[in-house]
Amino acid sequence: MKTTDLFRNEVAQIPNDLKIEIDLSFAIADKIDAILKQKGMTQKEFARKMGKTEAEVSRWVGGTHNFTLRTIAKISDVLGERIVVI
Repeated sequence: MKTTDLFRNEVAQIPNDLKIEIDLSFAIADKIDAILKQKGMTQKEFARKMGKTEAEVSRWVGGTHNFTLRTIAKISDVLGERIVVI
């Protein structure tokens, strides 16, 4: 079996809800990154306003953080824009 076939087989085994969760995490991270760039705000400045470390914000923008609704609300407040549109 080729490596690519093995990879495709493994990806096919991932539950759909987990795929959706990953897509949402990356979408939120992309939105935060885009707003920071639009506002000319550094991750360091954003971290300070959030009361977080720069390393934590870096993980957020990396797309692998599991955000709570409370954190999303605070991010939206600090950035002055909705991160998740209802």
